[in-house]
Amino acid sequence: MRSIHGLSVALALGVLGCGGAQEASYSDAVTADPDRYTTEFENDAVRLLRVNYGPGEQSVMHRHPFHCAVALNDASWRMHDTHGEAMDLATPMGELVCVEEGVHMPENTGTAAAEVVLVEMKGGMPGAWTSDQPDAVTADPARYAVEYETDAVRVVRVNYGPGETSVLHNHPAYCFVALGDGNWQMTDADGVSTELPTTHGQLACADAQVHSPRNIAATAGQAILIEFKGRETAGGM
Repeated sequence: MRSIHGLSVALALGVLGCGGAQEASYSDAVTADPDRYTTEFENDAVRLLRVNYGPGEQSVMHRHPFHCAVALNDASWRMHDTHGEAMDLATPMGELVCVEEGVHMPENTGTAAAEVVLVEMKGGMPGAWTSDQPDAVTADPARYAVEYETDAVRVVRVNYGPGETSVLHNHPAYCFVALGDGNWQMTDADGVSTELPTTHGQLACADAQVHSPRNIAATAGQAILIEFKGRETAGGM
């Protein structure tokens, strides 16, 4: 994960804010550019946006709250700020970048389409759901790693080798972004198994659960989880 730590990274990501009323005067991404930004899920904790830019396409100036971006393919960008400055950056597939709130105008400088899932943080409060089983990161830190966390949300990177199986663990309500095509066998606390195929870039949400996943694909199984702490259901639109 890359996160905002100092001016140079903020410039590279093109999110230098205008400050105060001037920043607030800019529309959010979905309002400003609905052709490229669409809402796929929203509750009081997050808004999940699907972002699609064609080769060479440029947006309009818009604002984001604090957010994390999941790159779904290799892409190159030029980020324009409100002062007329621009800086280039590259985002490899699967990278997670967390960025402070601010205003920018992205441009896809690559020769291929660029696709991203944005996790915009809204606040919210944790729920009261608990489980007798340990959470995924505690139970299996080799396959589950926290990349960003707030009081209400935890963003977790998932990485399984071909054929690997985890131990029984819990998740509060969550959404996931699949990185690569995959196929999973999910075994619950009663020993009942179900097969779950996934496709690259798929975004789906689920209620709290206890399970032991097995990657039954011949390739690595990777995903980004957005967990809603203590919540039994994700809620949302």
